[in-house]
Amino acid sequence: MFSFNNFLRGLFASFFACLFLLSCSEDVLVFPTPLPALVRIVNTTEDIDPLSVFIDGSIRATANRGSFSAEVTAPAGRPISFVLMEKDSALRRDTLYYTLGGSGKIILFTRGSKKNLVEFRRVIQDTLLPMGSANSVIRFTHMAELVDKAVTLEVWVKGAGRLFPEDFDPGLSSPSYTDIAPGTYTFEIREYRTTNVLIELPNVVIQSGKSYMLYTYDAQPPNVDAMGVSVFD
Repeated sequence: MFSFNNFLRGLFASFFACLFLLSCSEDVLVFPTPLPALVRIVNTTEDIDPLSVFIDGSIRATANRGSFSAEVTAPAGRPISFVLMEKDSALRRDTLYYTLGGSGKIILFTRGSKKNLVEFRRVIQDTLLPMGSANSVIRFTHMAELVDKAVTLEVWVKGAGRLFPEDFDPGLSSPSYTDIAPGTYTFEIREYRTTNVLIELPNVVIQSGKSYMLYTYDAQPPNVDAMGVSVFD
């Protein structure tokens, strides 16, 4: 038998159920996918030449020993895998995972030997300067490890003063980027608290609107204090 009261109850129940479902869908948070990051690998290992890093299963970055890879694009906002390889052989039993920030520029310094352990020693967030900026910035990372006199270093500009106020032990990087005017420079790597120049890098052209990384590495393992020095932007 038809009951008008039951009909109204059912109608109101359906109405509130629809409101509940609509309110739930409106409250669902949908996060945008972060823009990809840029990753560069710097190969400062003792004996792996070249070194390849497979990122997220399919992206490959390759660098000769003492040098650096081109920047590669990698997904951001979720953990992605990093597998260090020499030719087709993995150099570690475990797979490393990093979560990259959207639109980030990441520099990964590698160290070690295939006889022992190869790993990322420094993970550095690069600096993105505004388009058209007249400023330039620079940073230093000491990645030479077979050292005696070169254990602690100072970085100078030839004919001028110290480029960075910090002293650098192996594995250490500048805590931040330092402003540098566009121009042509010779950088000196000096033994700590002496005027002894261990190695210099001449005729480095600094352009406006770029960030630069200056770094040392072991140029002739197993020779001690046989450093190389290089720079990239």
